[in-house]
Amino acid sequence: MSNILNVVRQNFEQILKNSYTSALTLAMTLNDKGIPENFEKIGGQLVDNNQSIDAVQLVPNGVIKYVYPYEENKSVIDYDIFHTPHLQYEAQKSVKSRLMYFAGPLKLKQGGVGVVGRLPVYKNDKFWGFSAVVIRLETLIKESGVNAIDDSKYYFQFSKTNPTTKQEEFFLSHNKTLSDKSYLMVEIPDGDWKLYLISRNQNDIIRQLYTSISLGLLLAVIVGLWVTAILKKPAELQRLIEIQTQKILKREAEFGAIFDQAPVGIAKIDTATGNFITINQEYSRIVGYATEELLQKNFQTITYPEDLELDLSNMERLKNGEIDNFCIEKRYIHKSGKIVWVNLVVAVLWKEGKTVLNHIAIVEDITDKKRVEEDLNQSFELVSEQNKRLLNFSYIISHNLRSHTSNIELILNLLDGVKTEEEQDEMLHLLKKVSKSLDETMRNLNDVVNIRTNINLTIENLNLHQFITKSLDLLSRQIEDKSATVNNLVPTHVYIDYNAAYLESILYNFISNAIRYCHPERKPVITLSFDETHKILQIEDNGIGIDLKRNGENLFGMYKTFNNNPDAKGIGLFITKNQIDAMGGKVETESELNVGTKFKIYFK
Repeated sequence: MSNILNVVRQNFEQILKNSYTSALTLAMTLNDKGIPENFEKIGGQLVDNNQSIDAVQLVPNGVIKYVYPYEENKSVIDYDIFHTPHLQYEAQKSVKSRLMYFAGPLKLKQGGVGVVGRLPVYKNDKFWGFSAVVIRLETLIKESGVNAIDDSKYYFQFSKTNPTTKQEEFFLSHNKTLSDKSYLMVEIPDGDWKLYLISRNQNDIIRQLYTSISLGLLLAVIVGLWVTAILKKPAELQRLIEIQTQKILKREAEFGAIFDQAPVGIAKIDTATGNFITINQEYSRIVGYATEELLQKNFQTITYPEDLELDLSNMERLKNGEIDNFCIEKRYIHKSGKIVWVNLVVAVLWKEGKTVLNHIAIVEDITDKKRVEEDLNQSFELVSEQNKRLLNFSYIISHNLRSHTSNIELILNLLDGVKTEEEQDEMLHLLKKVSKSLDETMRNLNDVVNIRTNINLTIENLNLHQFITKSLDLLSRQIEDKSATVNNLVPTHVYIDYNAAYLESILYNFISNAIRYCHPERKPVITLSFDETHKILQIEDNGIGIDLKRNGENLFGMYKTFNNNPDAKGIGLFITKNQIDAMGGKVETESELNVGTKFKIYFK
């Protein structure tokens, strides 16, 4: 009985976990001004991909302003929950705790009864409002599996203490009187709910299971003892044997009915070998094998290889007597080859002394829940990726355009001091060159602006050698001032599929850093080469180097600097790393103090 109750409780907790993930994802649509972006799109994905959620809301300052789906919920728009007496207490409870709290079950303004999970949202440490999910009561009951059990033996009841009347209220249609009933109860703190599993016959499943097995074994022993005395009292003993046999058969029939009708997979397994001894129909359905096929296998052969170590580790502890049961999430390999996620509960069934002979395994198929969770994670990653791209764009503007404006300012200052027409022409030529480069950068940035809310960046087939040459032209003044030697060994035929603005930014930051942080006792030598087999661009210098043991973890951190150079801002490598990640690549670093640094940029 407790196993069934725990399965349903876990279903409740999974629903609440999915709701929290959905509310958090919805909150991520808020921009810095507290205005949601792509609410309809993200809200639609959350509701469509999560069967346990009926609607989502954004509630600035306690007033519902955004809801999806709109048509069936439009009556709640402008509904002020802080000034609605029966909603105030539970809304304020969520604000005070700063945690998501599930109000209700309560009457919904749009009709029906449901629960509302409200996640308080804070902007600049000030309360903004709520990101909320709505779950109708019928949806909650259906998805939790409450109605999936055989209600001829037992039934569920669901209650909560009314915050106003302080009386316990029951929400299911079954008998609400518990005083004369045998039941088990668990609490669900996220909504201050109580979940009861009530026996109709003053006992529960676990008691029936163990009573049936124990009584059956006991009667079998008694029958065996009586058989030894049959020669003395054949007629009387034969009659008693028949009576006891009928009792045993009756108990076995009761156990078989419970075993076969259970809404979860159940298997009795030999603990020493892992071989299946008995399997119910639901277990066979979950893994796709017929009962006869499973009886020729052990649980190890159908367990997903990456999950086997955890399973065997817990089984070893079970054998050694350290634990009597355990619960894990794991994967099975279905007969068809697909992966099946299950919640597995294992408990000792029979011991001989201290040796565990066999155990019972109860499995619940949670594949659909895992798929929904994965979809929600993808939605969350989508929102995070959009925010990251916007952040990258703002840094490109502040960081890269500064180099162009600095060059223009330098040339203009030099123009003030020229004395010959020839020098003036040279300065104007440089100014045109920088202006053209600035124009190209602005065009690339404009492309980024146009796609900043798009999942996919504009990708072009770019000549890497030419882009390096452009960066060297842009840095020609710094190269000349430092008497640096730059070797562009990248073949001219190398093309990569990349975003132009990102590639320009990456090359500029790495090369300018190599010039800026040169060794004071030698002229800078910078070499760029390309591994065509593995698509790796290597940028190597003979500068001051980086202490990777001390600074390796923070090398690409925002505002992290590792020297006393007054020009160091701690932005360039941060921008570069994020851009490389966004393009599906990675960057590795090799460096030694006073020797130099090598960056390896991997292209997808």
